[in-house]
Amino acid sequence: MELVVLVVTLALLQFIYLAIQVGNARRRYGIQAPAMTGHPVFERHVRVQQNTMEQLLVFIPAVLMFAFVAENQAWPGYEIAAALGVVWIVGRGLYARSYVKDPQSRAMGFMLTFVPSAILLVGTVIAVLMALL
Repeated sequence: MELVVLVVTLALLQFIYLAIQVGNARRRYGIQAPAMTGHPVFERHVRVQQNTMEQLLVFIPAVLMFAFVAENQAWPGYEIAAALGVVWIVGRGLYARSYVKDPQSRAMGFMLTFVPSAILLVGTVIAVLMALL
């Protein structure tokens, strides 16, 4: 379970880093709080942070639930969950970089975030159903 906890911690640290990037962009482009608009690059940083928060809402419970139920099915649940979590983190980094540079180039990073979460959720359902049968 330690690997899964490490991955969740890294995902949260990545979110904090993205929040710091919003603050840096706010200063760089002279956007005074509480304004959330004013310069396209600042707005992209805000959108990356917001989208990451939305994705974390799915990812964190999914990775923890999958690790728990898969392990109970004698699958390598912790290892699979941690590996998918690493893909998620890399995907978020790619999403952030590409979205700030050119929002139209965000697809690969988004998919590397969405797909691991979907696999974790579907895997959780399968493991729970197997446990019930």
